[in-house]
Amino acid sequence: MVGPVKAVARLLAPALVALAGCGGGERGGAPAAMDAATAPDPSAYAGSAGCAGCHDREWRAWASSHHARAERQVGAAERAAFAGAREVRHGSKTSVARVEDGAPVLFTVGRDGAVQPFVPARVIGVDPLWQLLIEAGDGRLQVTELAYDPARDEWFDVYGEEDRRPHEWGFWANRGMNWNSMCAACHNTALYKGYDARTDSYRTTSVEHGVGCEACHGPAAEHVEWQERVVAEGAAAPEPGDPGWSGDPTLARLSLALAPRLRIDHCGSCHARRSELGTHFQPGDPFLDAYMPEIPDLSDVYHADGQVRDEDFEYVSFLTSRMYAKDVTCTSCHDPHNARPVARGNELCMSCHGEAVSEAIAVIDPSAHSHHRLDDEGGQCVACHMPLTTYMQRHPRRDHGFTIPDPLLTRELGIPNACDRCHAERGLDWAVAAVEEWYGERTERPTRRRARLVARARAGDEGVAAELVASARGEPLAAWRAIELGLLSQWSDRPAARAALIAHLRDDSALVRVSAARALAAAGPDAARALGALLDDPLRAVRVAAAMSLQGTVGLESRAGQDLLRFLAHNADQPVGAASEGSFLLARGRTAEALAALFRAVEWDPSSPPLRHALAVALAAARRPAEAARQCEAACDLAPEDGASWYLLGLAKSEIGDLAGATAALARACELEPTFVRGWYNLGLAHNAGGDSERAIAALERACAVEPRDAESWFALAAVYRDAGRADQAQLAAREALRVAPRHPRARALLKSLEGRGGGR
Repeated sequence: MVGPVKAVARLLAPALVALAGCGGGERGGAPAAMDAATAPDPSAYAGSAGCAGCHDREWRAWASSHHARAERQVGAAERAAFAGAREVRHGSKTSVARVEDGAPVLFTVGRDGAVQPFVPARVIGVDPLWQLLIEAGDGRLQVTELAYDPARDEWFDVYGEEDRRPHEWGFWANRGMNWNSMCAACHNTALYKGYDARTDSYRTTSVEHGVGCEACHGPAAEHVEWQERVVAEGAAAPEPGDPGWSGDPTLARLSLALAPRLRIDHCGSCHARRSELGTHFQPGDPFLDAYMPEIPDLSDVYHADGQVRDEDFEYVSFLTSRMYAKDVTCTSCHDPHNARPVARGNELCMSCHGEAVSEAIAVIDPSAHSHHRLDDEGGQCVACHMPLTTYMQRHPRRDHGFTIPDPLLTRELGIPNACDRCHAERGLDWAVAAVEEWYGERTERPTRRRARLVARARAGDEGVAAELVASARGEPLAAWRAIELGLLSQWSDRPAARAALIAHLRDDSALVRVSAARALAAAGPDAARALGALLDDPLRAVRVAAAMSLQGTVGLESRAGQDLLRFLAHNADQPVGAASEGSFLLARGRTAEALAALFRAVEWDPSSPPLRHALAVALAAARRPAEAARQCEAACDLAPEDGASWYLLGLAKSEIGDLAGATAALARACELEPTFVRGWYNLGLAHNAGGDSERAIAALERACAVEPRDAESWFALAAVYRDAGRADQAQLAAREALRVAPRHPRARALLKSLEGRGGGR
């Protein structure tokens, strides 16, 4: 059978590349302990108040924004939420918000499972909700699961009825709700996380609470000093074009006249689901020099058509849209200082689509196009193309993928559509018929084709690999090329898929290069040679992706090696980070250290099956197969409907000689994942090892039917046929193996031996 280390590593490596982790350099023989990011120099910042004197209009717009109040001290408005004894029942818990000895206090369940008083240090969020920050020792702040809705004057649980418990990673007092790691960077200006892995503590600093002027314009102390000096010398502050204008040493950097793509990248620095690469982001930096974005892939974080599902924010969705491809930017629609739309309702969309701005932009009649009255919700452009999803129970947010409602995809794939969101009572059949009647052939769009490809890839449809290769070759939108290549990761050991991924390592789009590099994590030596060319890529995300795929061999003193270590060390405070450290250390042959990191990951998040899978890899590598099997059993207990967990348990059981257990686990995996070729392949070998050749043949025939291009399945089937005395069928299967892989040495030897015996042809 395929050994568990190889099998689990192949499954996990592409996923771990994208996620933050911890680790360190080998030069000193120990992982880096301190956060490797450089702390911003506070003296370089003037503070938002320093901007008001010269930029009063902009400052006032900003001061009223959610950005300005993203994090703040507990003031009179916040204290009012504690007036009286506000009892909140949520899940199995009862909490109380009240004033005690003049201070606002929240009485709720803590990490130890007991109700205790917590005094808020600060508050994050404004409208429609805000949450408390609670000091938890060692420099930590934790974000409460209880939030306050100012419009309803009501406390509520952001998890709804989920009822998270104190032992869970996502419980408010644990790492899943840690402010330093999960919230602080986007609620403050010029943040330095300052995590120390040696003491598991933080020294987090920022230059200003809230998203201040310098969060978007960069450090401005020199600018303010220069302007004040000019005025002090008796001159009026220079305006653009004045002789003194060019004398300001920081003006070019502070100007809003950034390249449009960089403006989007800057908004994306907070409005994206992403991992931090371990460097301080400055306005004007490319997004991919500081972050690794999460894009629609094999997970269900996004729907198959790119619509947001989890809390994905706006940036990646926007990258997948035609709006982004047509050079629309965030500030095309939003005021940069208060973030509000620059026009109301359809007027905003019609500013481009209401007249022939250019031949590249479609002119739209909203009434005829929408088939709704314009004074109805359905007559608003955003109702159909920017549907709302509510997060944290009270926070509705619009999808920025500008997707097209397609009820047929709801019928086929369960993808939500805007029609049903408003007209659920009419039923799906009505929506499908209405869209077909209104738009006819126009419904057969690239958006529908892409969604079907993504859904098939997620389902493990072996036949979709070739279609993904072809689609990526002709896909004009870089984000969708990246998505399609990322989906190919599960077939990167196939020559055609591997060749396509290697070719796209030279793509003009850095996002595509990142995705291709990640997908090649387990693709073999020819891919390693091609990945080496990306170790000097201009953008850090590309270098980190390539270095992680080459983590066992990349030179740690190289630029990319240092980037990788910085990435790992910066993210040392989360369970997935510890798993990434373990993956890195295991690839470097440092098994004992890898085990320590992976045990830490499981301790921090005991409810995560993938973390236990990763620990099983390291335990198998350390020749502790019984412990590896126990971790796989725990994963199956946590996720009894997860085929991958049962598959890995089957491999682990095989390693300890429990053939009956291995066979049962593999059979369950195939039941749950009927198109999983490796599952059927290994189940066939397990049945054969147990002397049941008929069941072995049935399983291997299923593997070959699911994926006719898998030479190993054909070879195994030929061998079992031979042992069962079915020589003619053995020859046919061996020939199929050679047709798929003409140089397959064992298939060639088997066929030669069969022909030498005079078997039928």
